[in-house]
Amino acid sequence: MLELTIHILAQLPRSERIENQLELARWSSGNALLIGAAATTICLFLIVRMYRREGRGRLTARARGGLIAIRAAVLMMLGLIGLEPVLVKYIHRRLDAVTLVLSDHSASMAIADRYRDDEDTKRMRRAGIDPEPGNVSRAEVIDSLLNVGDTSLLRSLAMRNAVRRIDFARKPIGREFIPRKNESESTSPIARSGIESAELSPADTDVTDLSAAVRGALDGLGSVPASAVVLLSDGNINHGESLETIARILKLRGVPLYAVGIGDPSPPVNVAVREIAAPRHAFKNDPFNITVRLDAEGLADQPVNVQLWEQAGTASPRLLATRSVRPSGRGVVDPVTFEHKASSPGALGFVARVDPIDHESITTDNSRALTPPVQILDDKVRVLLIAGAPSYDYRFLARMLERDPGIEVSLWLQSADANAVREGDVVITSLPSNQEDLFKYDALILMDADPAEFDPTWASLVASFVSEHGGGLLIEAGNKYTGRFLRSPRTTSLVELLPIVPDPDAEIVLNDLGQVQTRAWPITIPEQAAFDPILRLAGSPIENRSLWSKLDGVYWHFPVRREKPVASVLMRHSDPRMVGASGPQVLFATQFVGAGRAAWLGINSTWRWRQADEAPFNRFWIQTIRYLVEGRLAGGRSRGQILTERDEFEVGQSISLTLRALDARFSPIIAPDLEVRLEEPASDDGANQPTSAENSVAKGPARTIQAVPIPGRDGYFQARFTADRPGTYRVAFTSPGMDGAAPSSVIAREIPVVRPDLEMRGTAMNRAALEQLAAATGGRYLHVDEARQLPELIPDAGRTQVTRERPRPLWDNGTVFAILLVLLSAEWILRRQARLL
Repeated sequence: MLELTIHILAQLPRSERIENQLELARWSSGNALLIGAAATTICLFLIVRMYRREGRGRLTARARGGLIAIRAAVLMMLGLIGLEPVLVKYIHRRLDAVTLVLSDHSASMAIADRYRDDEDTKRMRRAGIDPEPGNVSRAEVIDSLLNVGDTSLLRSLAMRNAVRRIDFARKPIGREFIPRKNESESTSPIARSGIESAELSPADTDVTDLSAAVRGALDGLGSVPASAVVLLSDGNINHGESLETIARILKLRGVPLYAVGIGDPSPPVNVAVREIAAPRHAFKNDPFNITVRLDAEGLADQPVNVQLWEQAGTASPRLLATRSVRPSGRGVVDPVTFEHKASSPGALGFVARVDPIDHESITTDNSRALTPPVQILDDKVRVLLIAGAPSYDYRFLARMLERDPGIEVSLWLQSADANAVREGDVVITSLPSNQEDLFKYDALILMDADPAEFDPTWASLVASFVSEHGGGLLIEAGNKYTGRFLRSPRTTSLVELLPIVPDPDAEIVLNDLGQVQTRAWPITIPEQAAFDPILRLAGSPIENRSLWSKLDGVYWHFPVRREKPVASVLMRHSDPRMVGASGPQVLFATQFVGAGRAAWLGINSTWRWRQADEAPFNRFWIQTIRYLVEGRLAGGRSRGQILTERDEFEVGQSISLTLRALDARFSPIIAPDLEVRLEEPASDDGANQPTSAENSVAKGPARTIQAVPIPGRDGYFQARFTADRPGTYRVAFTSPGMDGAAPSSVIAREIPVVRPDLEMRGTAMNRAALEQLAAATGGRYLHVDEARQLPELIPDAGRTQVTRERPRPLWDNGTVFAILLVLLSAEWILRRQARLL
């Protein structure tokens, strides 16, 4: 900053005037000077009187006058020496003030506005700019105002003050300096500009930080006065300090801000792909949904065509489907859901695109890639189904799972006798009771299970399977064993995993209601769960809700007290008698439990949904199992995991990694630290893709970061790094084997990092913000055609600096001493000749 200050001072033209003044260093104040003058006068009077009355010797009138003159001269010399006269040089320099021109060059300034309002179009023409739709961007409007022609704004502003132009977005970059115009100085930016060659990189245009530009510009001036700040911007300040803080900074410096609004203030016409969502994992030949969410502004009832493209590896993108949607009466576009089925395993990417619409100014947000891609798995989901008795739900679910090619099910019917023939894809002859046997499965489903067959050790093993190893657990209630199951000390560890709080009076409530109900109460699906992946039976929320309303209702349920705070309630009871302090009774709820997931199903009549069509029953259970096994697919089967707060991050964010490291026996690794290899994106290729990340894996610079243990969590480590560029980062660590008996396992994850899209979320020119800022600093807001008035509005704020050089004493020298010596010697000679000595 000091270099910038010196640089500006060196370029500012100065006019100097030198003034020499005689000053008295001592006794120069009014009273002291009067006293000194009075004392001198008295002394002179006494000298004259003394020599006139002198009767000794032979004094002639001439000699007497000479002695009086000499004695008076000595007295005057001593008096002047006492006053210490000095000669002081004053240098008067005129220091020109600087007008700071802040030019917004953030990403939103690349928009070519269409100026739908006639008055805005006329203003552009009066400013000498062609306003034809899409013809000129906001940045080009600024450049036209500042630099085009002999009457350019920069040249005009330099008539009274020097001008410093600064481009800014995330940070300020100095562009050029123009001295104040006078007779001897040229205003040519080439001749005296000190232009800086630095440019704003695409990585620096993702936000608009006016506070950094204002602070940097003012601090860079140092002692140079600022006449005003001229801001050319669309007013969409989305980063840094608030407008109130910026105004306070300028007011403290006494600098007014003049704002020139750039861009179309009318609400934009725009449709943007804000999100594309799909499951992290899916199985080959198993259908899954891809949901596209759109943001729309100013569409009225225009239809929007949404395309879904598939990107498999290095193959060319393939168009899967196109849907046409219209905004609702409130301008909201409902999510668009596509169903897809993959025929081969591997990573499968998707891109959602919308066709540009009439009068749309922004098309860079019309597409978005899915990050991370869906991993299509070729292996089967392994499910253990345990039931206390052969209920209808058990029978239909068991048959469906046995038929499903993507699921490998083992069945354990507790009520079967010892010699019964066991069923399932993988037949078991006993209940899995150790870690090796139990951890082969991905999910456990307990249907009205009898707690008598379980012991606390088995329940604790299941709890570890869910919370530590990402397994899934669903407990379905029944009217035979569930009451005992929820109360039994054998199953306490399992009940603690559930997303509900059991009601100790549940069986009393059931007795009051009666075990046999003749009326079916409709299932109520909460608004926030209307399009949950588990409950998705159709492509749109409206159609989905309609299908659920047609399914058979609830005859029997097991009452609970309430859901837990972190649970997601997907179904509630509609019976008004089943309303408690927390709302209607919970029928179906889910929640995350550590690395795994747990669910509670309080009804045992899902088989009734098959009466008209088996599809709702099948789809509900398949989607529920998908939910339960997600934790295992995300890493529960491997010897480690890399977890992040979310799937996608923005440039500049600090990314926290939670690593779980297990040895070959799936026991936690205890170590003082863990080395993590971080591979950064090869280059800033994502610069022009603000809403999507790189599709390729990082191949750029690699470095090692250290992960430290998390206290109290064996096998868990934590590391952190900052993403400073867009693209796909790859992090990996090695989970070692056991004494060479098992090979090491490399755990890796790709983390997509994208540019923030703040610049495209509100693109209309924010006139109100610019007016507020200008008024708060004593400045003014101007339309684009009024910008030429700025040179008349900003006065000459230059000031004169007076420098006082070191005083030069006039009495402390040999000449003064010689004069005194001559005078005293002359007096002595005269007195000697007159015989007065």
